[in-house]
Amino acid sequence: MAAVAPPLKTAVVTGTASPAGIGRACARAFVRAGYQVLGVDKMRLQDSEPDEALVARYKHTMLDISRPEEAGFVPAACEKNFGSQTVHVLINNAGIADPHMPTQAEAAVQHWRVVIDTNLTGAFLMSLNVLPHMPAGQAAIVHVSATRAHQSEPHTEAYAAAKAGLLGLAHAQAVSLARKVRVNTVLPGWIDTSGDPSSLSAADHAWHPAGRVGRPEDVAQLCLFLADGERAGFITGQEFVVDGGVSKKMVYPEEGEGEAAVGGAAPAPPPPPTSDDERPPVVWPDAPVCLHYSYSSGW
Repeated sequence: MAAVAPPLKTAVVTGTASPAGIGRACARAFVRAGYQVLGVDKMRLQDSEPDEALVARYKHTMLDISRPEEAGFVPAACEKNFGSQTVHVLINNAGIADPHMPTQAEAAVQHWRVVIDTNLTGAFLMSLNVLPHMPAGQAAIVHVSATRAHQSEPHTEAYAAAKAGLLGLAHAQAVSLARKVRVNTVLPGWIDTSGDPSSLSAADHAWHPAGRVGRPEDVAQLCLFLADGERAGFITGQEFVVDGGVSKKMVYPEEGEGEAAVGGAAPAPPPPPTSDDERPPVVWPDAPVCLHYSYSSGW
Protein backbone atom coordinates (compact mmCIF):
# COMPACT_ATOMS: atom_id res chain seq x y z
CA MET A 1 0.00 0.00 0.00
CA ALA A 2 1.42 3.37 -1.00
CA ALA A 3 2.38 5.70 1.82
CA VAL A 4 0.09 8.67 2.30
CA ALA A 5 1.90 11.98 1.91
CA PRO A 6 1.67 14.25 4.96
CA PRO A 7 -0.50 17.35 4.52
CA LEU A 8 1.25 20.47 3.33
CA LYS A 9 2.10 23.15 5.84
CA THR A 10 0.14 26.39 5.50
CA ALA A 11 1.60 29.88 5.37
CA VAL A 12 -0.52 33.04 5.48
CA VAL A 13 1.11 36.06 3.84
CA THR A 14 -0.43 39.54 3.86
CA GLY A 15 0.12 42.18 1.20
CA THR A 16 0.42 39.90 -1.84
CA ALA A 17 -1.50 41.76 -4.56
CA SER A 18 1.46 43.45 -6.23
CA PRO A 19 3.49 41.12 -8.48
CA ALA A 20 6.74 42.94 -7.66
CA GLY A 21 6.24 43.35 -3.91
CA ILE A 22 7.73 41.66 -0.88
CA GLY A 23 4.49 39.82 -0.12
CA ARG A 24 4.34 38.12 -3.51
CA ALA A 25 8.03 37.22 -3.26
CA CYS A 26 7.30 35.59 0.10
CA ALA A 27 4.37 33.67 -1.40
CA ARG A 28 6.59 32.34 -4.19
CA ALA A 29 9.39 31.39 -1.79
CA PHE A 30 7.08 29.48 0.54
CA VAL A 31 5.31 27.65 -2.30
CA ARG A 32 8.66 26.58 -3.73
CA ALA A 33 9.65 25.36 -0.27
CA GLY A 34 6.60 23.07 -0.18
CA TYR A 35 3.98 25.19 1.60
CA GLN A 36 0.46 26.00 0.54
CA VAL A 37 -0.06 29.74 0.82
CA LEU A 38 -3.06 31.94 1.55
CA GLY A 39 -2.41 35.46 0.31
CA VAL A 40 -4.36 38.25 2.02
CA ASP A 41 -4.78 41.72 0.55
CA LYS A 42 -7.51 44.33 0.30
CA MET A 43 -6.74 44.50 -3.44
CA ARG A 44 -7.23 41.94 -6.19
CA LEU A 45 -4.18 40.27 -7.73
CA GLN A 46 -2.71 42.84 -10.09
CA ASP A 47 -1.43 40.35 -12.67
CA SER A 48 -1.65 36.84 -14.07
CA GLU A 49 0.96 34.93 -12.06
CA PRO A 50 3.31 33.08 -14.46
CA ASP A 51 4.71 30.73 -11.80
CA GLU A 52 2.74 27.49 -12.28
CA ALA A 53 3.79 26.12 -8.88
CA LEU A 54 2.46 29.27 -7.21
CA VAL A 55 -0.81 29.07 -9.12
CA ALA A 56 -1.31 25.47 -7.98
CA ARG A 57 -0.74 26.03 -4.26
CA TYR A 58 -1.60 29.71 -3.78
CA LYS A 59 -5.03 31.08 -2.93
CA HIS A 60 -5.85 34.77 -2.72
CA THR A 61 -8.48 36.30 -0.47
CA MET A 62 -9.50 39.96 -0.32
CA LEU A 63 -9.64 41.25 3.25
CA ASP A 64 -8.91 44.53 5.02
CA ILE A 65 -6.64 43.44 7.88
CA SER A 66 -7.20 46.72 9.74
CA ARG A 67 -10.83 45.72 10.37
CA PRO A 68 -11.29 43.14 13.17
CA GLU A 69 -14.30 41.48 11.57
CA GLU A 70 -12.40 40.91 8.31
CA ALA A 71 -9.13 39.76 9.89
CA GLY A 72 -11.21 37.25 11.84
CA PHE A 73 -12.22 35.54 8.59
CA VAL A 74 -8.69 34.24 7.85
CA PRO A 75 -9.03 30.83 9.59
CA ALA A 76 -12.27 30.17 7.69
CA ALA A 77 -10.54 31.14 4.43
CA CYS A 78 -7.80 28.60 5.18
CA GLU A 79 -10.38 25.90 5.81
CA LYS A 80 -12.29 26.77 2.64
CA ASN A 81 -9.18 26.64 0.46
CA PHE A 82 -7.05 23.99 2.17
CA GLY A 83 -9.48 21.91 4.22
CA SER A 84 -8.03 22.94 7.58
CA GLN A 85 -7.76 26.05 9.74
CA THR A 86 -4.23 25.12 10.84
CA VAL A 87 -1.62 27.80 10.11
CA HIS A 88 2.10 27.10 10.52
CA VAL A 89 3.51 30.45 9.41
CA LEU A 90 2.18 34.01 9.42
CA ILE A 91 4.05 36.70 7.48
CA ASN A 92 2.67 40.13 8.43
CA ASN A 93 3.84 42.14 5.44
CA ALA A 94 0.84 44.29 4.43
CA GLY A 95 1.13 47.99 5.01
CA ILE A 96 0.69 51.48 3.60
CA ALA A 97 4.03 52.23 1.95
CA ASP A 98 3.93 56.04 1.75
CA PRO A 99 5.77 57.25 4.86
CA HIS A 100 5.19 61.00 4.51
CA MET A 101 2.51 62.76 6.54
CA PRO A 102 0.53 65.81 5.45
CA THR A 103 1.41 68.92 7.43
CA GLN A 104 -2.16 70.16 7.91
CA ALA A 105 -3.31 69.05 11.36
CA GLU A 106 -6.65 67.41 10.53
CA ALA A 107 -5.20 65.54 7.56
CA ALA A 108 -2.20 64.48 9.65
CA VAL A 109 -4.47 62.93 12.29
CA GLN A 110 -6.39 61.00 9.64
CA HIS A 111 -3.12 59.82 8.06
CA TRP A 112 -1.88 58.70 11.48
CA ARG A 113 -4.99 56.63 12.14
CA VAL A 114 -4.99 54.92 8.75
CA VAL A 115 -1.28 54.07 8.84
CA ILE A 116 -1.29 52.83 12.45
CA ASP A 117 -4.48 50.82 11.88
CA THR A 118 -3.05 49.08 8.82
CA ASN A 119 0.68 48.80 9.48
CA LEU A 120 0.56 48.00 13.21
CA THR A 121 -2.95 47.11 14.37
CA GLY A 122 -3.42 44.95 11.27
CA ALA A 123 -0.44 42.80 12.25
CA PHE A 124 -1.82 42.48 15.78
CA LEU A 125 -5.29 41.48 14.52
CA MET A 126 -3.86 38.91 12.13
CA SER A 127 -1.78 37.39 14.92
CA LEU A 128 -4.73 37.38 17.30
CA ASN A 129 -6.95 35.48 14.88
CA VAL A 130 -4.36 33.01 13.59
CA LEU A 131 -2.71 32.09 16.91
CA PRO A 132 -5.46 29.70 18.10
CA HIS A 133 -4.86 27.66 14.94
CA MET A 134 -1.05 27.47 15.14
CA PRO A 135 0.43 24.15 16.35
CA ALA A 136 2.44 24.74 19.53
CA GLY A 137 6.17 24.37 19.02
CA GLN A 138 5.83 24.17 15.24
CA ALA A 139 4.77 27.67 14.22
CA ALA A 140 6.34 31.04 13.50
CA ILE A 141 5.30 34.65 12.96
CA VAL A 142 7.44 37.13 11.03
CA HIS A 143 6.57 40.82 11.06
CA VAL A 144 7.92 42.92 8.18
CA SER A 145 8.98 46.25 9.67
CA ALA A 146 11.46 48.69 8.04
CA THR A 147 14.71 50.48 8.77
CA ARG A 148 12.55 53.54 9.36
CA ALA A 149 11.80 51.98 12.73
CA HIS A 150 15.29 53.24 13.66
CA GLN A 151 15.83 56.15 11.23
CA SER A 152 13.63 58.97 9.99
CA GLU A 153 13.15 61.77 7.52
CA PRO A 154 11.06 64.81 8.46
CA HIS A 155 7.29 64.29 8.61
CA THR A 156 7.23 60.48 8.76
CA GLU A 157 5.89 60.12 12.29
CA ALA A 158 3.02 57.69 11.62
CA TYR A 159 5.04 55.32 9.44
CA ALA A 160 8.04 55.32 11.78
CA ALA A 161 5.84 54.78 14.84
CA ALA A 162 4.02 51.87 13.18
CA LYS A 163 7.23 50.19 12.04
CA ALA A 164 8.85 50.67 15.44
CA GLY A 165 5.68 49.35 17.05
CA LEU A 166 6.14 46.08 15.18
CA LEU A 167 9.46 45.60 16.96
CA GLY A 168 7.78 45.93 20.34
CA LEU A 169 4.90 43.71 19.27
CA ALA A 170 7.34 41.01 18.17
CA HIS A 171 9.42 40.84 21.33
CA ALA A 172 6.31 40.98 23.52
CA GLN A 173 4.72 38.14 21.55
CA ALA A 174 7.95 36.13 21.65
CA VAL A 175 7.82 36.20 25.45
CA SER A 176 4.06 35.70 25.75
CA LEU A 177 4.16 32.76 23.32
CA ALA A 178 7.38 31.22 24.61
CA ARG A 179 7.80 27.54 23.65
CA LYS A 180 4.67 27.77 21.49
CA VAL A 181 5.31 30.19 18.61
CA ARG A 182 8.55 31.90 17.58
CA VAL A 183 8.17 35.58 16.60
CA ASN A 184 10.76 37.69 14.79
CA THR A 185 10.94 40.89 12.75
CA VAL A 186 12.71 41.75 9.51
CA LEU A 187 13.57 45.37 8.69
CA PRO A 188 14.02 45.95 4.95
CA GLY A 189 15.87 48.99 3.71
CA TRP A 190 15.68 50.13 0.11
CA ILE A 191 13.92 47.28 -1.70
CA ASP A 192 13.07 47.77 -5.37
CA THR A 193 9.39 46.90 -5.72
CA SER A 194 8.91 48.85 -8.94
CA GLY A 195 9.15 45.81 -11.18
CA ASP A 196 11.54 47.80 -13.38
CA PRO A 197 15.18 47.34 -12.29
CA SER A 198 16.32 49.53 -15.19
CA SER A 199 14.89 52.54 -13.35
CA LEU A 200 17.71 52.27 -10.81
CA SER A 201 20.94 54.16 -11.42
CA ALA A 202 24.50 53.03 -10.89
CA ALA A 203 24.65 55.51 -8.00
CA ASP A 204 21.61 53.88 -6.38
CA HIS A 205 23.41 50.55 -6.33
CA ALA A 206 26.79 52.02 -5.34
CA TRP A 207 25.24 53.67 -2.27
CA HIS A 208 24.89 50.22 -0.72
CA PRO A 209 27.95 48.48 0.76
CA ALA A 210 26.51 45.26 -0.68
CA GLY A 211 26.83 46.81 -4.14
CA ARG A 212 23.17 46.87 -5.15
CA VAL A 213 19.66 47.90 -4.18
CA GLY A 214 17.65 45.20 -2.41
CA ARG A 215 15.22 42.86 -4.11
CA PRO A 216 11.96 41.45 -2.69
CA GLU A 217 13.54 37.99 -2.81
CA ASP A 218 16.19 39.12 -0.31
CA VAL A 219 13.47 39.67 2.28
CA ALA A 220 11.51 36.57 1.28
CA GLN A 221 14.47 34.25 1.77
CA LEU A 222 15.08 35.62 5.27
CA CYS A 223 11.40 35.15 6.14
CA LEU A 224 11.60 31.57 4.87
CA PHE A 225 14.66 30.90 7.02
CA LEU A 226 13.05 32.37 10.15
CA ALA A 227 9.94 30.25 9.60
CA ASP A 228 11.98 27.04 9.51
CA GLY A 229 11.94 25.45 12.95
CA GLU A 230 14.89 23.20 12.17
CA ARG A 231 17.21 25.94 10.95
CA ALA A 232 15.94 28.84 13.10
CA GLY A 233 14.43 27.05 16.08
CA PHE A 234 16.61 28.92 18.58
CA ILE A 235 15.76 32.36 17.17
CA THR A 236 12.84 34.33 18.59
CA GLY A 237 12.16 37.90 19.66
CA GLN A 238 14.87 39.23 17.33
CA GLU A 239 15.08 41.84 14.59
CA PHE A 240 17.01 41.42 11.35
CA VAL A 241 18.00 44.35 9.13
CA VAL A 242 18.04 43.66 5.37
CA ASP A 243 19.45 46.86 3.85
CA GLY A 244 22.69 45.99 2.10
CA GLY A 245 24.68 47.57 4.94
CA VAL A 246 23.40 51.12 4.45
CA SER A 247 22.38 51.65 8.07
CA LYS A 248 25.98 51.00 9.15
CA LYS A 249 27.35 53.90 7.08
CA MET A 250 28.26 57.18 8.73
CA VAL A 251 26.36 59.92 6.88
CA TYR A 252 27.64 63.50 6.93
CA PRO A 253 25.83 66.72 5.91
CA GLU A 254 25.93 67.53 2.24
CA GLU A 255 27.42 70.85 1.17
CA GLY A 256 25.15 73.69 2.28
CA GLU A 257 22.91 71.49 4.44
CA GLY A 258 24.20 72.88 7.74
CA GLU A 259 24.00 76.41 6.37
CA ALA A 260 20.33 75.98 5.53
CA ALA A 261 19.58 74.53 8.95
CA VAL A 262 20.93 77.54 10.86
CA GLY A 263 19.61 80.12 8.41
CA GLY A 264 22.98 81.45 7.39
CA ALA A 265 26.50 80.56 6.51
CA ALA A 266 27.91 77.79 8.65
CA PRO A 267 31.27 78.59 10.27
CA ALA A 268 34.21 77.06 8.49
CA PRO A 269 35.78 74.16 10.38
CA PRO A 270 39.32 74.73 11.70
CA PRO A 271 42.09 73.33 9.52
CA PRO A 272 43.33 69.91 10.58
CA PRO A 273 46.62 69.82 12.52
CA THR A 274 49.65 69.02 10.42
CA SER A 275 51.60 67.40 13.24
CA ASP A 276 51.12 66.02 16.73
CA ASP A 277 52.66 69.21 18.13
CA GLU A 278 49.70 71.23 16.86
CA ARG A 279 47.06 68.98 18.43
CA PRO A 280 45.42 70.47 21.55
CA PRO A 281 46.01 68.59 24.79
CA VAL A 282 43.29 66.15 25.84
CA VAL A 283 41.47 67.36 28.97
CA TRP A 284 39.32 64.72 30.64
CA PRO A 285 36.27 66.04 32.55
CA ASP A 286 35.55 64.98 36.10
CA ALA A 287 32.14 63.54 35.14
CA PRO A 288 31.58 60.78 32.57
CA VAL A 289 30.73 61.94 29.08
CA CYS A 290 28.10 60.32 26.86
CA LEU A 291 29.00 60.49 23.17
CA HIS A 292 26.03 60.23 20.82
CA TYR A 293 26.45 59.69 17.08
CA SER A 294 23.41 60.02 14.84
CA TYR A 295 22.84 59.33 11.19
CA SER A 296 20.01 59.04 8.71
CA SER A 297 19.83 57.24 5.40
CA GLY A 298 16.21 58.02 4.61
CA TRP A 299 14.50 54.64 4.11
